[in-house]
Amino acid sequence: MLFRPAILLVTITMVLLGLMSTVLAAPVPPVDDVQVLGKTFQVLRAVKGHYDGGEFNEDIDAFNGKKHQTMQKLAKTFNRAGVLETAIEATMGRSDKIPAQVLQELKGTEPEMTINMYKYMVFKWRGYHDYLWFRVDDRTHKVIKGDWYHALE
Repeated sequence: MLFRPAILLVTITMVLLGLMSTVLAAPVPPVDDVQVLGKTFQVLRAVKGHYDGGEFNEDIDAFNGKKHQTMQKLAKTFNRAGVLETAIEATMGRSDKIPAQVLQELKGTEPEMTINMYKYMVFKWRGYHDYLWFRVDDRTHKVIKGDWYHALE
């Protein structure tokens, strides 16, 4: 009688150890989330939505649409002081062109004594109606600050 419970206990232990070793030995995914998000953003960025002269597109134009959610996740990654400009460009691509009026609005948020020490990166969500921006130190090429601009119309 003692023999059967011992075999059952050994069998259960072996199965559990086998499962644990399988989980621990699982390969690390070859691409991390930031790279995937960056590629997703670049694909969505190329689609013209309502605010860029195209038709309304739920994925591109809607609040919490695919483009908005992707950009929110990228903002959480890059919207920190000290992030390198090159890291943003490698993931999100080059900044959208910044019209003079938008640049003037962004510069209006700077302390007066530092106006010529920064450059900006802008990534449009819904045209220049709503966009993600980063203020980058022109000497170190590191993010000083970033935020969303929303027209709130």
